[in-house]
Amino acid sequence: MRGGGRARQNAIRSGIVVLGAAAFAYLSYRVGFKPYLDRAQEAMDSHHAAAADASASASASWEDQPGLPGDDGDGLAPSRDPAAVLRD
Repeated sequence: MRGGGRARQNAIRSGIVVLGAAAFAYLSYRVGFKPYLDRAQEAMDSHHAAAADASASASASWEDQPGLPGDDGDGLAPSRDPAAVLRD
């Protein structure tokens, strides 16, 4: 039954090697790639924020213009639904 002990030792060694490799991969990710990924995320966030600001200002200027469809004194605001635009 000596072979059973050796197999168990080999299994434990293999587990330790796998855990060590996983720890090394995690640390290399944190040290090597994380700063670049953070910069890319910040750039994407600022791009989306700028696009949202531009969209908000464009919709505000659209609402401020006279002569909009639905501006015939019925008190209804123009719809943002494309199907409603096609219906009018």
